[in-house]
Amino acid sequence: MHQITVLVGHAGTGKTNVALNLALAEAAAGRHVTLADLDVVNPYFRSSDYPQLLADAGVRLIAPVLARTTLDTPSLSGELDVAIQQAAADPDARLIIDVGGDDDGATTIGRWSGKLNAADAHVLYVVSAYRALTQAPEDAAAMLPDIEEHAHLRADAVLNTSNLGDETTLDHVRHGRAFASEVARLCGLPLEATVVPKVALSDVSEPLQCDEPEAEPLLVMPRLVRTPWDN
Repeated sequence: MHQITVLVGHAGTGKTNVALNLALAEAAAGRHVTLADLDVVNPYFRSSDYPQLLADAGVRLIAPVLARTTLDTPSLSGELDVAIQQAAADPDARLIIDVGGDDDGATTIGRWSGKLNAADAHVLYVVSAYRALTQAPEDAAAMLPDIEEHAHLRADAVLNTSNLGDETTLDHVRHGRAFASEVARLCGLPLEATVVPKVALSDVSEPLQCDEPEAEPLLVMPRLVRTPWDN
């Protein structure tokens, strides 16, 4: 991973689950990890909903001032300024920024765009073939310019998170890879990786392979973000 990773993309693509998994993995590898929840648009399914999980792993959480209260408002402290400076200076530090969905959510990160660009932050455009409003590659690709404009940042690569939760099969994964490859082509960006839900591999005898010479890495991740109706 880069020292600073910024996750942008529309709501429902799985950014928060990726952010949590990356933070926990980097902490387990001995890194000094900070996870910043910049989703000040949607009060649901946010990184700040998992403070104990992160604290137990030694991950520092930066969240909106009144996150997880009935007074939750889009306000942030100055902690992120310090975190960007520290992550840029320390090779063993990792800062992961979970940005709110769509162009409105991306507006929040614009405040720090100058510092993030100076720190060589790595910006990933997160896409999913199973998000209701962007199921065609052309639709997902068309969203990126608005996100970049509002964030004052340019995406460096596409991250594929296509899944159907606990119902995900390898066929769903394969379809998602083809979708994301086309999105990346349309955006003129590399496809950095495909996130494979751990559940998709639970009932197969052979691992999913990437046989293409230029195939992207596969990142197997458990589902950490749960909905209220999950058992």
